[in-house]
Amino acid sequence: MNIALLMGFSPQLRTVAELLEGAGFRCRVFETGRELIHRISQELYDMLLIDDALPDLPALEVVRAVRSARSRDVPIILLAADDSEDKLVDALDAGADDYVCRPLNARVLMARITALRRRVTGERVRQGLVVQAGPYQLNSMGRFATLRGERIAMTPKEFDLAMMLFSNVGRVLAAERIQQAIWRHELPPLSRALAGLISRLRKTLRIGVANGIVITVVYAHGYRLDVLEESIAPRLPKAGTRTTAPRPSGN
Repeated sequence: MNIALLMGFSPQLRTVAELLEGAGFRCRVFETGRELIHRISQELYDMLLIDDALPDLPALEVVRAVRSARSRDVPIILLAADDSEDKLVDALDAGADDYVCRPLNARVLMARITALRRRVTGERVRQGLVVQAGPYQLNSMGRFATLRGERIAMTPKEFDLAMMLFSNVGRVLAAERIQQAIWRHELPPLSRALAGLISRLRKTLRIGVANGIVITVVYAHGYRLDVLEESIAPRLPKAGTRTTAPRPSGN
């Protein structure tokens, strides 16, 4: 699990980073809200912990900016000194999922992280059992695809990549974001691993104009999956049918 900790300049929260890493999580520490907002569209995180005492921006403004950039993808816990009901309501209204007051109790914080992760994972499973685009369906429980009802087996990385692309039809996904999701880290600059995985996915799913789906390389940005208009994708004859050329009319 990859967690971003926006702790401002609070030295007390250094112990939170150590706690998370000791529990087996990867923890990236940010000191300013602007730094986190800048990186959130380029790096993939499973959860954000945001302190309410930041040196540059109000914490709620950061929460709103993250929600605008990443929609509702990432769970957010706000760490605050004020336990008043108004502050709690403001935080939840801004888009935070949970609110934990300082001084932080390690056991309580870990329990909140575990509970929020379990809740969000359960919601995603319930809401995202099947993703559909064109003639394709992706089954997130069985981790397989179907093309017009034909089941297609996929490797784990192929399926993860397909879920990202098919869940973001028409959107450009940065190569760095895809790498973080698939490999959990950015690849070396000259690596061809992502390009190779894209190529294998096209072959496995038979992606192309004939099946109404294309994956486009967006130079210097990343990749985009598009569903073609029905009139653009040619209709193929069903298996078992014969096509004959029209006979010339006799005179």
